[in-house]
Amino acid sequence: MVKAKKFQPLAVLNQKFKGLDVFESNEPPRPLTPASNATAVERATPDPDEVITRTHWQRHGPSDLCSDPACGRRLGTANGKVNCRKCGRLFCDEHTMYQMKLSRSAQHEPVRGLWCRVCETCYKSRDGYNDRHGFEQDLTTDFEAFRRKTVNKTLLEVSRLEKRLTKLTQLLANPPPEPISNSGGLLWSISGARNQRKQLEQSVATWEDDANVLRCPFCQQEFSTYTFRRHHCRLCGRVVCGDPVTDCSQEIGLHVATEKTTDGVNVDIRMCKECRSTVFGRRDFAATLNQKPPDVKAFENLIQFEAGIKSMLPRFQRLLVVLQDPDKPPSPAQLAEASRVRKRLTEAFNQYNSAARRLRDLPTQSPTQQQLQKAIFQQATNFLHIHMLPLKSLPQVLKHATAHGQGPQRVGSPNGRPNGALASIKFNDIEAASQASSSSAVSALEAEEKVLRENLIVLEEQSFLIKEQIADASKRRKFDEVSSLSQNLEDLGKEIDQVQGQLGQLDFASAYSNGIHVSTPPAK
Repeated sequence: MVKAKKFQPLAVLNQKFKGLDVFESNEPPRPLTPASNATAVERATPDPDEVITRTHWQRHGPSDLCSDPACGRRLGTANGKVNCRKCGRLFCDEHTMYQMKLSRSAQHEPVRGLWCRVCETCYKSRDGYNDRHGFEQDLTTDFEAFRRKTVNKTLLEVSRLEKRLTKLTQLLANPPPEPISNSGGLLWSISGARNQRKQLEQSVATWEDDANVLRCPFCQQEFSTYTFRRHHCRLCGRVVCGDPVTDCSQEIGLHVATEKTTDGVNVDIRMCKECRSTVFGRRDFAATLNQKPPDVKAFENLIQFEAGIKSMLPRFQRLLVVLQDPDKPPSPAQLAEASRVRKRLTEAFNQYNSAARRLRDLPTQSPTQQQLQKAIFQQATNFLHIHMLPLKSLPQVLKHATAHGQGPQRVGSPNGRPNGALASIKFNDIEAASQASSSSAVSALEAEEKVLRENLIVLEEQSFLIKEQIADASKRRKFDEVSSLSQNLEDLGKEIDQVQGQLGQLDFASAYSNGIHVSTPPAK
């Protein structure tokens, strides 16, 4: 920025380069020929000012101003007076330092036009000036035609191998009846069954001759007579090895349904790796797409628990409103339902907390993944802090709530006088008024204690979380985070001490003693 400020203005540079030709030339490059040929070339090149029309040019006047909206300077010898060759309006030299190819009718002709001096507006408004895509050519049709050949070839190969596999499995599951032999024994029957299976397998695909193949076509290991045997792929017939390390061929267990038995038959068929990939590649790919990593499964489980909690919370909130209504005591059914919903919510919160901890403790080698798991756990902890407060207030509500028909009547006393502190003052009943005032003081203290203890629980949980974050940051040697977290922990400690001091200042003894002292009958 400092170097750019030292550059001279464009007007000064234009004045310095006014004697030089800074525009593109319409002349072709001069060949290295004699002077006579060069003169002929110069004569053949037309002058743009003579060829291109001037009928649209603005006439010169004594007090012309630059047509650029941001300029407006007076045109003359100092600033110049130039007609834009395209729009024809008058501009100063600074705002006509552009060139574009124009036709004889002063239209943009990028191929066969002549270089002409134009204004900034015409230069930037030409076609293709601000084209960010450039030249576009749709090759989708060619690509589809080229790919269709490969896809058709692959589909043909898959269909051919599937037909062979279907035929082979049906032959092995439903073999033809063996010929009856009178001179055979157990050994003869076993060898005959093997020969029959070999004949069935060779009827599906022609086997390659063992003597012509010295090495495995996949791993290039050399075959031997006893230690490294040859095997044949039952679908393509090639000779391959059966090394479990290289996995060039493998026996695939298939369950084939038959007409004779309802349970089906288990058949083992040896396939090379290419045939196995061709036949089962799509199914394996679909299974891979459907398979989710453990962290995704844990997160989806956490989201399901959160959705269940959010669906039960509105019902619980409505029950709390009913229980806290002083004018309409709750019924026993409502009290039982509130306890039941609270129990379900408590279990859901415990499961949600366990799912969040499992997600946090999943093993991973990626620091980004670990940071993401901790962020999700932190969000889950905040969710618990926000939505568990109504659960903590329900036992206190149930303690003071009284069902219909189980408590004292609130309409009035047996002598016809209404209860309450205001009614006692009206009838000059000092004893009942004192008892009402003392009970209201105790209730106020209990409500204040509940609010303070809930705040204390939230502060202590936040303090515990910050301690865990400090320990984790210390392990990762991020001391800047440790310092900021330590300051937050110190502030939380001060708030915890303040709340504990407020709890210690609650004087329940004096409230109860005042109530007892007032309720004693006066001496006669």
